[in-house]
Amino acid sequence: MAYGLQDVVNQRRMIDESPAAEEFKQVLRGKLDALLALAEATDCRRVRLLAYFGEKSRPCGNCDNCLQPPAVWDGTEAARMLLSTIYRVHQASGITFGAGHLMDILRGKATEKVAQFGHDKLSTFGIGAAFSEQQLRGVLRQLIATEAVAVDASAYNTLQLTAGSRAVLKGEQQVRLRESVSAPAGRRRTRSSGGSKAPSAAAANLTADGQQRFTALKAWRAEIAREHNLPAYVIFHDATLAAIAALAPQSLRDLEGVSGIGAAKLDKYGPAVLDVLRAMD
Repeated sequence: MAYGLQDVVNQRRMIDESPAAEEFKQVLRGKLDALLALAEATDCRRVRLLAYFGEKSRPCGNCDNCLQPPAVWDGTEAARMLLSTIYRVHQASGITFGAGHLMDILRGKATEKVAQFGHDKLSTFGIGAAFSEQQLRGVLRQLIATEAVAVDASAYNTLQLTAGSRAVLKGEQQVRLRESVSAPAGRRRTRSSGGSKAPSAAAANLTADGQQRFTALKAWRAEIAREHNLPAYVIFHDATLAAIAALAPQSLRDLEGVSGIGAAKLDKYGPAVLDVLRAMD
């Protein structure tokens, strides 16, 4: 299925502006979400399709995803950058903005509009320079599809945070995308059935020693995640591991200021993190 960000925005707008009753609009939104989920799916399409009708099934082995499992990349970091930018521009200017302007900020483009509103002074300006506009549009499309971002049709299709934004911002929900259309340039991953994975964008600016620490921390995180049957990002997000790798902490106190490490995680995982780093010395 070929579609883009503007198609999703337009479909949402048509539903929102429809004269139909709100209950019927909710039904239409649900159908659109289901269709987008099917199109974006990286797992068995038959399982997804039957689940929509309340039926459970096993992977069919015959759909395109079963026959040729798509390579995927973790777009959670880019998603959090986008959501943070939406929040910060509204906080700074008191109004909402469209996708193009938000992506200009994130990619560090010094446009007239960016300068006019002083958005080049925001902390998120330029932090997503490693991502192309196409990649960010793919991430944003999925955020809209999962209702982590809302499109305000009455305000020129500007973007707003929703209750669903929180889970992504906190690293509790991953955004995974098909690599074939939206993976960062130069960092294509091989399929999960073989080959090694490319380094995370979060670790792109680390030194050689920092990259080694990051790799060791990811291996430790994967082991803990398997032991407790949890997604890896629930332990620590890549950005947090990269911050730890750059800091090279020597004590629990050193870890206290790292973003993504609260008191509970510091107590639960802090000693193990230090053990991983000490083992590299």
